Amino acid sequence: MNNEVMNSSDMMMYVMKLVTSKDSEIHNVWKKVVSKIKTSNDYEDSDKRMPVGERLAGNTRVVDLKNGVLLVETDHPGWIQYLKMYQKFILNGLKMEIPELNIKSLAFRSAGQNYKLYPSYEDSMKKEKEKFSKKMDQQDKELKNFYKDNEKKTSGSENLPPELLEKFESMKRSVLTNDEK
Repeated sequence: MNNEVMNSSDMMMYVMKLVTSKDSEIHNVWKKVVSKIKTSNDYEDSDKRMPVGERLAGNTRVVDLKNGVLLVETDHPGWIQYLKMYQKFILNGLKMEIPELNIKSLAFRSAGQNYKLYPSYEDSMKKEKEKFSKKMDQQDKELKNFYKDNEKKTSGSENLPPELLEKFESMKRSVLTNDEK
């Protein structure tokens, strides 16, 4: 979105698009399905506390959906135990409400942990670039060492016969001075 002033009708349309987006739909269906979870304790203490499903819905959120795996984040690791106990119920509810998403399983994490379902493209590219850069640096070192070793072998004048050395010296003097011989 740009920084221009927008009229109220455009703003309302923008908000409606956000509210009706697929992410919002998944979030709303998640809350609806999880809120339906009831335990025997919920019926005994109905006046004293909120049902487990409603507490779960309030302490969890959908983070990601990839390859049929729905990643859910909780406020506390203890909620993950409840989610695992009712995983089958939740999966069936999600499949009935939004079958087109083809959700096959659930994955859970505690808030503050940045686990992903799989590494992002940027992360994998960064790692590959680092590997490539290290490999190129290693090859540069090897090439420098190779040329250093060969330069030492070929630069020595001790391998040349004395008459050829004398000729080279003569040529060198003639190039460096203006002697016309």
